[in-house]
Amino acid sequence: MGARVNEEARKTDASNPVLAGAIRERISKDGPITFAEFMRLALYSPGAGYYAREEGPWGPDGDYITNLDLGPAFAKTIARQIAGMWEALGRGPFTLVEAGAGRATLSLGILEALRDVCPGLSANIEVKLVDRKTRPGLNLPPNVSWHGDISEITPGMTGVILSNELIDSFPAHRVVQLGGELREIYAGICAGRIQDVPGSPSTTALAAYLKDAGVTLIEGQRCEINLDATDWIRRAGGLIERGFVMTIDYGLPGRELYAPETGPTLHCHCRHTLNNAPYANIGTQDITTRVDFTALARYGGQAGLAVTGFTTQKNFLLGLGITDELAGMDGGDAADYDRIKDNGLIKQLIMPHSMGDAFKVLVQHKGVERPALAGFSWRDMSRYLY
Repeated sequence: MGARVNEEARKTDASNPVLAGAIRERISKDGPITFAEFMRLALYSPGAGYYAREEGPWGPDGDYITNLDLGPAFAKTIARQIAGMWEALGRGPFTLVEAGAGRATLSLGILEALRDVCPGLSANIEVKLVDRKTRPGLNLPPNVSWHGDISEITPGMTGVILSNELIDSFPAHRVVQLGGELREIYAGICAGRIQDVPGSPSTTALAAYLKDAGVTLIEGQRCEINLDATDWIRRAGGLIERGFVMTIDYGLPGRELYAPETGPTLHCHCRHTLNNAPYANIGTQDITTRVDFTALARYGGQAGLAVTGFTTQKNFLLGLGITDELAGMDGGDAADYDRIKDNGLIKQLIMPHSMGDAFKVLVQHKGVERPALAGFSWRDMSRYLY
């Protein structure tokens, strides 16, 4: 968004003073910290981090709109694909793990939809919600349980591990090519403020990641590297004996993500505005980076996951028949206003050059022959991953 947005974010800085002060004190005492560590503190510090606050960040009164804020059609359409996965696995007992469950809106919407979409699966499904922040006020059905981390899931499962807008919020390292060398960007203190400070890489895994991706940065080029995402996809694959991992998120194939013209992919969301000033609004704004879907495919392969399909959210939802959810008009009926509103929400999910194209869907499978999933019937873009 440019320097103007950065400056505006600084002028209206609404950081959590306790959290921001604690981070500055730590840096002053111990020296610069990796950006990944700063991001972890800003987003996940107990009681103060952005995702650990009492109030939620979603919806019209929050900082951004998610797929789940656009009505029930999204969950109902995803339910159709999960029913197809159940069919591919032989119609037996099936576990749905939603990682980063948040409000549990997606999984509960899927369960509701399955009663009509696929009654057989509805009677055979167990749901495990994974999120570090529990929601004690939720009234969960008997076949739904809550878990604080994916490590609490017993390996050997049959089913699907689903994440929606999760991986882009994992803490990421930032690097830059300077003087022909890879340097890491740390969060340090300059003139009493948290600023970018270049230094030697904190881990050899950063250079190894770029080497595995076949990426050579040009002089001055910056990028983000999400090592947590590579660890997560290997852990997810290790839990599955027969089944799938479905990732829905904001991102690109690696060759596009690390192209010099793409530039840094870090974005901050605050009150439905976008900025690239991560050191402003500490604890009160979201910080995200685009997902490297090629890396998820590559490192998932180390855990036995093969690519089932990859495409845009628009293509995926169209392949699953989301347009069937569009309501017809009755010609002057008072309810037409609500139907128009609902249709508008569905259109946002599949709008080209917006959510429909910005969000991608990657499905990986293990322990089953590659099935022909309906979500990729409109257009499978797997070849763009490599």
